[in-house]
Amino acid sequence: MLNWKNLTGALCLMISVSGLQAQNFALHSIPTSGLPGSSIEATVELETPSPAQGFQFGIVHDTTLLTAILVTEGSALAGANAGSGADYFHFELAPIGGPGVIVGAIVSLAPPLESIPVGTHQVAVIQYSLIATAEPGSISNLTFNNTLGSPAVNCVISVGGVSQQPILDHGSISVETQAPSAVSVTVDDPCTCDGTLSWTNGGLYDSIEITRDGVTTSHLGTDTSLAVALTDGVTANFGVVGIRNLQASAAALGSGTCNQTPPSIGPSDLVCTIDHESCTVTMSWTNNDPTYQDLTFSVDGILVGTLLGTATSTTHVLTAELVDFSLEIGGSGGCGEAMPTVSCVMVCLPERFKRGDVNSDGGVDISDAIGTLSYLFQATPSPCLDAVDTNDDGNVDISDAISVLNYIFAGGAEPPAPGPNTCGIDSTADALDCPSYNTAICN
Repeated sequence: MLNWKNLTGALCLMISVSGLQAQNFALHSIPTSGLPGSSIEATVELETPSPAQGFQFGIVHDTTLLTAILVTEGSALAGANAGSGADYFHFELAPIGGPGVIVGAIVSLAPPLESIPVGTHQVAVIQYSLIATAEPGSISNLTFNNTLGSPAVNCVISVGGVSQQPILDHGSISVETQAPSAVSVTVDDPCTCDGTLSWTNGGLYDSIEITRDGVTTSHLGTDTSLAVALTDGVTANFGVVGIRNLQASAAALGSGTCNQTPPSIGPSDLVCTIDHESCTVTMSWTNNDPTYQDLTFSVDGILVGTLLGTATSTTHVLTAELVDFSLEIGGSGGCGEAMPTVSCVMVCLPERFKRGDVNSDGGVDISDAIGTLSYLFQATPSPCLDAVDTNDDGNVDISDAISVLNYIFAGGAEPPAPGPNTCGIDSTADALDCPSYNTAICN
């Protein structure tokens, strides 16, 4: 097995060290970054204007932040020698004079001799572990060094048996800020499209920046939510960034869309019926949305009462006869909006009857005369005393039975208004009433 120390010494004896420092011989440590507690790969690139057969370097780091774990061949070496890699590749993770890492490589030790071609190529990948308690914004420099190891390993590039002193382009590893996570948008009120943007903080932040569709605002570092106003049918895109020690995290992304609740369809199919004896109107309708906040009942444009949003019927007593009343059902939809109303016009008619129709069967005949006598002498109830009062004198007596018979059989006068053929009201003021006449025969 080749010994790194002996081979390094032999290499230094075999080659003469040139004092020339060409601008285009260089070792580059590529700056990179990572999150606390993560594993980070830092790459080293070799730049050469002529094919190079080998190289060596030492590089130091900050042990309060980093621990070197492993060094592997870069792509320029891994593909050499038919893919078997460099013939010689050696590294030390804890060399004398450290902390740091020593790396040395020779592409080929036997014919056919291969080289690192002209240009800039990746020659080593150093894996570091970043401590979990690393503060975002902290930086560990990765500095090339000529004093690591014993004997000390100079940073050189071997070209044609001559050691070239390269330009040393030092690098660094920066500690990133852990990004927030679980960004989500919740629609709190589908009526107004008010919502909440929420997220989980990845660590301690000095501040938080939230970008919505290209517009950025700053917030407290302890915030985990924000009230947002969404637009119906338009997707809002958010990016949440945590900032610690001026180090911004990657953006955690989220989006949300509000599908605003449409206006409620108001009640329909209103049916109004009336009991003319009590002037009571019964109203029934169909609700077309289960989310009504309430229903309202108005008479002639004046609010009379508020009903539950689930109500489908109500009653109302009209305050006067022979007057048209406009009855209206409206209310508030699921979002509190005023809904279209439905209405009907109702009128309470006075007690109607046909004069002389004592038995309320729609006609005037001998049965009505008999009915009058039964009321007078047998206490048989009458549905309408106004109808029994055939002669319209304001009293019910035997003269009314005689009036019916005269009208039927003797060509007597027709009973006064409203008469025996048409339903109507009693135009004569008296103490008689008509609570139970069969008004269905009037329609």
